[in-house]
Amino acid sequence: MKIYDRSAALELVDGDEELLSILVDSFLSENKFEKSELENLIASRKMSEAASYVHATKGAARQLCMEKLKTSGQALEDALRGKSDGDIPQLMEEMAADYEEAVKLINN
Repeated sequence: MKIYDRSAALELVDGDEELLSILVDSFLSENKFEKSELENLIASRKMSEAASYVHATKGAARQLCMEKLKTSGQALEDALRGKSDGDIPQLMEEMAADYEEAVKLINN
């Protein structure tokens, strides 16, 4: 599963390099995923807010063809919404690791 498929992401924006650059910048600045923020929402039993927080990052990952992050985000969101019996702490660790991996790849 790809961490970031730049070619596919470029295809989604009809080859518009400038638009892809804007989406990447938005992902890095506006859609920052912070595990501590998610942990605080979960500790406060704000599961709906936690799911929405994950959903935003997962959506941005989908736009940028970050399959690994999109998949781990979907699994975590489903667990937070009660749609699956996933291990939330483990899923959170996986999503955080996938996010860091994607950010590192994009920044290089």
